[in-house]
Amino acid sequence: MSDKLPERNARLWRRTLQANPGVEAKPSYLRNVTLGDAPALGALFFEAFLGTIDDAGQTEAQYASKTQAMLNGCYGEWIPTASWAIEEDGGLRSAGLVCDYLPYGCPVFAIVATRPLLKRMGDAGTLMNTALSSLIALGHMECCAMITVGNDASERLFSRYGFMPEAR
Repeated sequence: MSDKLPERNARLWRRTLQANPGVEAKPSYLRNVTLGDAPALGALFFEAFLGTIDDAGQTEAQYASKTQAMLNGCYGEWIPTASWAIEEDGGLRSAGLVCDYLPYGCPVFAIVATRPLLKRMGDAGTLMNTALSSLIALGHMECCAMITVGNDASERLFSRYGFMPEAR
């Protein structure tokens, strides 16, 4: 397996991290992603990306396998303390994975996904706020995300949290 993150027609977005004067309370339904979450994450990612611009035509099992590879460090060192999941009724409704992918020179938001019927309820913002606070607490000065060109929802989300696309 390649150690490169897929870069289909995508663009790198970055933001500088600054100390956060106030620490927000973490919601009780939010928890760190664990190694054992790979099958549930695979199911979530399959459902979230199916039929979207980011649909890679993979099966749920392939998403689970790719997620396991990500958690095992095949796409840069996975940062479990900055990777979060939102649970509901014993299942995952949203999750975000952050890795330290060396070619980018800083941590990367590898995946942020929410089940389609639960989008636009604030989950992605909760995941972003918590992950950014975690990265700041870990001493990181910058982070990034690779966003597929034309993924308007991701561009809006990352723009809202201070990310800017790099010049081409």
